[in-house]
Amino acid sequence: MSIHYIESVSSGCGDRVTLSIRWNNARIEVDLDPSPTGNTIQDSFIEKYNAAVEDGDDEEEEMMSDQILDAIVQAGRTSFDRLAPPPAPDASTPADLHSLIFPKEYSFFFRTNVETNAAELIPKDNEDTTMHEEFDLKYQLPANSEAVLPKFSTRDIHVVEKLLGDGYIARVLAGCREMCCKVGDELRADALQRELSCLLTISTSQHAAALRVPKLLGLVEAADDGRTIGLLQEYIPCSDTWELSTLRNIESVSSIAKARREKWASQIQQTVQLLHQIGVTWGDGKAANVLVHRDTDDVWIIDFRSGWTDGWVSQELSGTMEGDSVAVKKIFEFLEV
Repeated sequence: MSIHYIESVSSGCGDRVTLSIRWNNARIEVDLDPSPTGNTIQDSFIEKYNAAVEDGDDEEEEMMSDQILDAIVQAGRTSFDRLAPPPAPDASTPADLHSLIFPKEYSFFFRTNVETNAAELIPKDNEDTTMHEEFDLKYQLPANSEAVLPKFSTRDIHVVEKLLGDGYIARVLAGCREMCCKVGDELRADALQRELSCLLTISTSQHAAALRVPKLLGLVEAADDGRTIGLLQEYIPCSDTWELSTLRNIESVSSIAKARREKWASQIQQTVQLLHQIGVTWGDGKAANVLVHRDTDDVWIIDFRSGWTDGWVSQELSGTMEGDSVAVKKIFEFLEV
C-alpha cells in the first residue's frame, strides 16, 4: 500500500496551482495550468482553490486541496507506484532522514483529455519523467558557537513516524534514542532559527530542568555538505490515537475532570512565567501547541517558531510577553477554568 500526502500547495504565476506530493520515498510535483477554453477539470479546480485562498476560507482551501489530490491520485497511481514503489511489507528498518528530505523528484502536468474529458498526467518535457536527484535546501541554521551540541548526519537519523505540522517534523531514532526532529526550508529558515535560539537559551538557563519544554538534544547536518538544517528535541510521548495528543484535540472539555484541567492550566501559566524570566517568549501560544504527556498527564509547551493564529494571538502581539499573556488567558477560557 503506497503512502502519500500533500507536502505543500502553491498558487499564482498565471493562476497556476501546484501540488507537492510525497509518494512513498519520492516527491511528485504536479502543475495545474488554465486551459485556453477555461472549461476543463483543472480550470474548475484552479478557480475554486484560488477563490478559497482569496476569501481566507481555510476549510474550503483544505477541502479543495484534498479534491485535487484525489483526482491526481486517481489519474497517476499506476505511474507513481512504478516510479516510487511502496515499501516491502516486511521492511523492518525505518527510512533514513536523508532519503526522505532529499528525495527523487518527478514532475507532471495535470491535463483534461479533450476526447474523453478525463483527467490525465503528462510528464514534463515530453520525457518519461523529469527527475531531480535532490531537493536543494538552500539555507543553513547558524548555531551559537558557545553551545556544545551533538550533531547527527541526515543519513544516521531514521524516521519512525512523520508528525503533523508545517515543515518536516518527525519522530526519529538518532544515536539509539527516540527524538523529535525538525527540518526547515527556505521559507521557514528564520522561524526555525528563532526556535533554535529559544531552545539554546532555555537549555543554558537556571530553569532548564523545571521548564516543561522539550529539551534541545542535537543538530541535524546534511550528509553531503555538513550544513546545519534542523534540530533534534526530546520526544514527548502522546496518545497513540491522537485523542489527547494536544489540548486542541479535546472534543468535550466538560468530559475532563475540572481538577485535571486546572492542573494543566497552572502548568502552562508557570511555564510561560519561567520563560519570561529568562527572556524567552512562546510566540504562537494556543491549545494546539500544548502536548499532553501520555504517561505523566503533564502538559508541555512546544513550537517557538513565532507566527500567530487567529483567535489566539494577534499578529501585532506575536512574539511578545503581552501576546503570551493573551494566549494563556485564552487557554484558561478554552479549558473552562
